[in-house]
Amino acid sequence: MQPSKTTVTGLFNSPYQYQIPIFQRGYVWTLDKQVVPLWADIQDRADARLERDQAQQSVGAAALKPLQKHFLGSLVLTPVTPPFGRVPAYEVIDGQQRSTTLQLLLLAFRDAARRVGDSQLPKMLDTLVRNPGPYTTDTDYHKVWPTEAGQDEMRFLYGAQQVEDICAQYPARAGQKKVERPLLVQTFLYFYFACLAYLQGVDVAGTGEADEHTPSDELVKRIRGGNDVVPLDATTEFDPKRAQALYMALAENVQIMTLQLETEDDPQVIFETLNARGEPLLASDLIRNFVFLDAARSGKPVSALYAKFWSPFDLALAGSKGVTSNRYWVEKERQGRLTYPRIDLFFYSYTVLRSRETTLVGHVFEAFKTWWQKEPRELEQELQRIVSASGHFRELVSPDGTSYLAEFARLVKALDVGTITPVYLTLRERLADDSQELRQALSDLASYLTRRSVCNMTTKGYNRFFMRLLQAVAAAQSEPHLALRKVLLEATADSELWPSDGAFQEQWLHRPVYFAMKPARVCGILRALEYAARGTMQGSNHVPVQSALTVEHVMPQSWAVVPSYQVGGMTDAQRVVRDMAVHGFGNLTLLTQPLNSSVSNGPFNDWQDASGQTVEGKRSKLGQSALLMNTYFGQKDLDNWDEESIAARAGALYDAAMLVWSRPASGAVTPTSVARKLSGADTKW
Repeated sequence: MQPSKTTVTGLFNSPYQYQIPIFQRGYVWTLDKQVVPLWADIQDRADARLERDQAQQSVGAAALKPLQKHFLGSLVLTPVTPPFGRVPAYEVIDGQQRSTTLQLLLLAFRDAARRVGDSQLPKMLDTLVRNPGPYTTDTDYHKVWPTEAGQDEMRFLYGAQQVEDICAQYPARAGQKKVERPLLVQTFLYFYFACLAYLQGVDVAGTGEADEHTPSDELVKRIRGGNDVVPLDATTEFDPKRAQALYMALAENVQIMTLQLETEDDPQVIFETLNARGEPLLASDLIRNFVFLDAARSGKPVSALYAKFWSPFDLALAGSKGVTSNRYWVEKERQGRLTYPRIDLFFYSYTVLRSRETTLVGHVFEAFKTWWQKEPRELEQELQRIVSASGHFRELVSPDGTSYLAEFARLVKALDVGTITPVYLTLRERLADDSQELRQALSDLASYLTRRSVCNMTTKGYNRFFMRLLQAVAAAQSEPHLALRKVLLEATADSELWPSDGAFQEQWLHRPVYFAMKPARVCGILRALEYAARGTMQGSNHVPVQSALTVEHVMPQSWAVVPSYQVGGMTDAQRVVRDMAVHGFGNLTLLTQPLNSSVSNGPFNDWQDASGQTVEGKRSKLGQSALLMNTYFGQKDLDNWDEESIAARAGALYDAAMLVWSRPASGAVTPTSVARKLSGADTKW
């Protein structure tokens, strides 16, 4: 490894291109975390040069101490031998965020410096953002060439004639809807307007006081909030001396360490261990680089393999704007009490799936690497398995459509049991999408999870138990669905057992689930019953998603102040019994939109107001619902809503739940049978 020191201008002064390997992550630096602090550091060194220049006029250069330099971090580079007619290049093994950001700074500075007037500065900066050529490939003119996710944006930033064109191409709003400008564009815009402001004497960074609203804060607000970003100062003249001070700070007072790898250096080890000011690497970043550096060592076509198998993790189509970073996989998903990027959760589940060993999300890369190196890997086959599993993971964490797979996923999300994911991936890999075997396996899991949730049974042992399930399913030579059922039925410990019909019935009928289980879980369970009651022959089998549903108490929670629900002479014990019933399944239903408070807290039956007009009560309003479970309230003899009525409906719902979540799951359940139970047509309670 050959280390050397350079400056921002020195890094880009020679005709080289810094190439970001195609398998590295896209640009992830944000204004708040990295770009604004970086500008504050650079502005500080430029201000120091201005102060030194002023002091030099009075005391002379010999009396002044050398200016302190600011160290920005390091770049790890490996040389690339180009074909004839191409630009000499380095691959950036580590430091791609930093090198890309500095190039955007110089590009923005050049464009801002053009407004100073008769200055050589734009020409000097142009040599730092453009290789002179001629080259056989147009992209060789770029000093930094990003991953595919940022290439269209980088081309546009270089080719734009004025900043207004950039704002129009990448707006912050589409009508009334707010959209996020690409991070590359945000960084360029910030540097451009920060440079303009600095040349006008505006202290962009401010004093750094915690409660201070700085010009930088205002600039960030404008970039994120409006389509047209305007300068912080629209009137002050530009000062050529400030432009020169900024340039000289970049040329002499902001340092970078470059580390050029030699043949015996291992890029993967260096990539894993180096750390600087950048955004922390995700486990998936380490896995991607490990896999593709391994491919490069083996002489595999890295670019082709990346494009075919991995690029969907990093890239997304952006319409006429080409491709951009795929934000889906970096968005956070909750698992337990913590949230993680989806792609890290996927590789956590995938690593557990492949290794069949427990691990922690924070140790995913080490576990993946250990599994990978246990035996030789056929790279294309392994990448295809990753792609297939990622599709199954996505259907589980982001369910779409009305299939039984999507509905199983929605129930799992409502019950908040993400630890089931590796088992699900195993089943999806072993069983066909529309097979009866997969339906049975998922029905068994749905029954197991729902019954345990209703019975208030702990989830603390799920990691260990689901690992046993995974191992049994993966080891089964045939019929993995039966192997899964066998483990579920044989579990006897309280932390593992599949609740019996008796235990399930007791808790369903008598537990105040609205408070004990959390409303979101109650909503998910009731919604699953509604889905099970709808057949494909109906006009629509679509059940609204959970976010579009509300849980409604038929007898209001405030029953004690509603005359029609009051009972004279109630004892304290009777009040306790009623309060328990009010929050139980029998008194809970779903609606697509909340009832207004006068109906929600009003009488159950229709009533007449002072003028003799009939006013619809809660029963009539529920009967107008499009949900099948609310047909229960259309029964002719349902004239009163009290503890007895609540108990009868709880029983009807339980009968439906027993069909949907039998133990073990039954293949005989039909939408018609579930619907009859929900409606009370077959009630025996």
